[in-house]
Formats: sequence, C-alpha cells, structure tokens
Amino acid sequence: MLQIKIGVDSLLILVNKKQMIKNSHYTYDYFQPEEYRFSLDSVFLAQKVAKLIETEAEVANWQVLDLCAGCGIIGLELSLHAKRRMNIDFLEVQEIYRTFFDKNKEMIYPEAESSQYRFLNLNYQKLLEEKYENTYDLIVSNPPYFFKDEGLLSPNDFKNRCRFFLDSDFKTLINAIVFALKPNSSAYLLVRSGIHHGRSPIDEIIKILGTGGSAKVVDNVRGTDIVQIRKEIN
Repeated sequence: MLQIKIGVDSLLILVNKKQMIKNSHYTYDYFQPEEYRFSLDSVFLAQKVAKLIETEAEVANWQVLDLCAGCGIIGLELSLHAKRRMNIDFLEVQEIYRTFFDKNKEMIYPEAESSQYRFLNLNYQKLLEEKYENTYDLIVSNPPYFFKDEGLLSPNDFKNRCRFFLDSDFKTLINAIVFALKPNSSAYLLVRSGIHHGRSPIDEIIKILGTGGSAKVVDNVRGTDIVQIRKEIN
C-alpha cells in the first residue's frame, strides 16, 4: 500500500499501488474549496477512461463533457492522462467553483484558448434542451451520491449540493446524459452502491434508459462503481 498526501491539507489516504497511475504533473495539488475536497475517485475515473480511449484516433477532435465538474478535476486529469489536448466543457451548477476552475486551467494549460476548456454554470437538466442533443462524443461525471432522503443534511448548503441530488434528480441526470451524447458514444460515471437504502443504481439506470441505451459496470474504485452508459442508435 502507498500513502498519498492530497492537496494542501494533511489527510493521508491509503490507496492500492497497482490501481494508481503516477501523474507527475499536478495531481492532488488542485485549487479547490476548503469546505469540500475532491477525492481520489475522480482521479481514478479519469485514468480509467483515458486508458479506455487510448486507441481512439480522433480524440483530439472530440467534444467532451465533464458533468457535475466542480473545479474541473476529472476533465483536466483525463486530458493529462490521454496526453492529448481535448475540447472539454465543464458543466457545474455551483458558480463558486468557477474561480477554482479558472486557476486550475491556467496552471495546467495557460496557453489554451477559452473555447477549448469552457466552464458552463448550468443545471444539468439544461442538457435536455434541443441545442445539446447529440453534442458530446464522451461524457465523464462524478455526480452526487445520495438522494434527498438518504442521510442528514449539513447546515452548509454548498456541501449538501455536492453530496445530494438537490438541484435536480438521478433520473434527469441519466436522461440528460443520453440526450447529450452522440449516437454510439459513451459516458462514464461514478455511482455509489445503494444497497444500504434498498436500491440498485445500475438496475435503475438500465430501467431509465429503456431501449435508448445500455449500461454496465466496468470497474470499481474503493467501493464505488464506474458505470458505462452507451447511447444506442434508435
């Protein structure tokens, strides 16, 4: 096992060395709010997806979406590990993250055009608008893990909106992902088990998708599933 120090705080987390890919650039040292720190799950997701798309020849021309982006960890890590500049939209409902995202983008890609890495301060239900239909070649996401009734809310509204589906709901998230994906394209999202609350997220996703897509668990990160959603041609 390997001890990794995250960011500027003193929290030490044990991770499996075989699952970890070393990033010699900026990993674990991002600008982020003190109230809510990103986890290694986001880094692992980016690394996994980068590996899955490494044989794709047109990645540099893809339009990518980091959904529920926070300060941009997954999208920026994905670009670093894929070793190719990408066109990435970072969609985040909480405006507070914009300043942190801008600093992270400037740290990693100071010469990038503003259109290449865009911060979109939007609720993801906006992706169901016609202008976003069939827009993205790839979507990555670390959405909230909990439904409204699955735990005690904090006095801190910012933390609550990070952890719980408060700005919209899980069904809308899945529908928005499929709507915004191009046909025969995939999304990868982190989904925590709902076993303690009597539900199965993967079964819920499959039911929501119906004939419009498919879903399967492709990996697991410290107890959190990485789910692939693929949009099928109707």
